[in-house]
Amino acid sequence: MEFVEQLRALQAAEGDPAKLALAAVDLAYPGLPDGERSALREALAAAAIPHWCDTAILAALLGITAEESHLVHARLSRLAVVEPFPARGETAVNVHEAARLALRKSLAADRSDWFRTLSGRAAEHFRNDGTAAARIEWIYHRLCAAPDEAATELEQLDRDWSGTAHREDRQALAVALRELTGSDLLRARALLWASLCIAWARVARGETAQVGADARHVCQLARDLGDTPAEAQAECLLGDVLQAQGKLTEAEAAYIDDLSISRRLVELDPGNTGRHQDLAATLDRLAEVLQAQWKLGEAQAAASEALAIRRRLDGENPTSAG
Repeated sequence: MEFVEQLRALQAAEGDPAKLALAAVDLAYPGLPDGERSALREALAAAAIPHWCDTAILAALLGITAEESHLVHARLSRLAVVEPFPARGETAVNVHEAARLALRKSLAADRSDWFRTLSGRAAEHFRNDGTAAARIEWIYHRLCAAPDEAATELEQLDRDWSGTAHREDRQALAVALRELTGSDLLRARALLWASLCIAWARVARGETAQVGADARHVCQLARDLGDTPAEAQAECLLGDVLQAQGKLTEAEAAYIDDLSISRRLVELDPGNTGRHQDLAATLDRLAEVLQAQWKLGEAQAAASEALAIRRRLDGENPTSAG
């Protein structure tokens, strides 16, 4: 491609980051027929959906054969906006961060159905991969493809990871969720649960006292959406914040609100182990803040009830003991 033609390609992008990223195809492959360059631009946009891709992921996204995917992957790998990503395998590549986010945002805004389709295909590709990186990628795409269902799935993933996952994995999940909230791609319950997970990750980093505004915002959002489990989580989070700030009376009130909601959730779904675990955790927190205020009788009652719940759960699930 002559310099003048290259300049025209860049001018046609009009400074739009997504169009500039796609122009990399024209700059790298001026000799390809128009149809093939158009298909490669589509492939580049699809490759920007996940955080990384290889031939298997490309095939799943584009609905093409393994042989076709190898050719597309080879061509994409030579683009200026694509780089190797060895952390995910020898053949893994990723679209440069700025270009990837710009392409995702453009697809979501201008071709929302296709964006959701690609996100759904990406989620399906990672669904049965149990590695931490793949679980994060799975929920990341589920939140874009089926946000309301994914909000519930995110609640369960965060619950599963709260006591078992490495701290680094939960922080990596929070980073991925912040990317979605920062790109303004989440709404309603998806935004609510993503915000909760991000806030809890900050608590895990020792930033509890600084999460007050987030906790109050999430509390209000949960009430507005009528999401009772999220409201319980938000009240618990607020209680932790207030306790860290030394506001024990206010923390007690938040935990009592959480306790009231958690009891209702257990009554509504008595077979849900997670709800019982949440209730016990709230009772422990309440006991701690009561003891700090020298309300020793009430503290003992709350702690004893929490212990009784855990013993009952361990009796029902002996393998969970210890």
